[in-house]
Amino acid sequence: MSGLLGVLNPYSPELLLILRLGVGAGLALHGYPKAKGGRVQAGQWMKSMGIPPITADLVTILEFIGGIFLILGLLTPVVGLFFVLQFGSIIWMKKSKMQASFISMEQGKPTYEIDAVYLLLALVFLVLGAGPYSLDKLLGL
Repeated sequence: MSGLLGVLNPYSPELLLILRLGVGAGLALHGYPKAKGGRVQAGQWMKSMGIPPITADLVTILEFIGGIFLILGLLTPVVGLFFVLQFGSIIWMKKSKMQASFISMEQGKPTYEIDAVYLLLALVFLVLGAGPYSLDKLLGL
C-alpha cells in the first residue's frame, strides 16, 4: 500500500487505541449526567416520542458503562454491536418521528449527522475489535 495509508498502516494499533479512548470518553461523558439523575427527564422525552421510558435507563447504562468498556478495550465487539443498534435506532427515530435531515442549516432543526458518525465508529469496533492495547487482548478475548 502506498501513500498516506501505507505510512499510517504500521500505526494501526495506536490509531485504534486513540479512537477507542476518544469515542469511549465522549460516550461515557454523554451518559454520566443521565446516570446522575437525568434519566427521568430523558425517560419523559422518550415517552413523548412513543418510546418506552425504560429505554432511557438502558441507554444511560450503555453510554456510561459502554463508554468505559471502550476506554478499557473490554468486550469491545459486543459493546460495538450494542452501539450500532443504539445509533441505528436513533437515526431511524429521528428520521421517522422527527423528520430530521442528515445536516441542516436551520437553527433548531433536528439532525442525525453525529449519530451517523457514532454508528460508523461503532461498526469499526464491532468489526476490528479493541486492538492489541486492550483488556480484550490481555484477557485473550
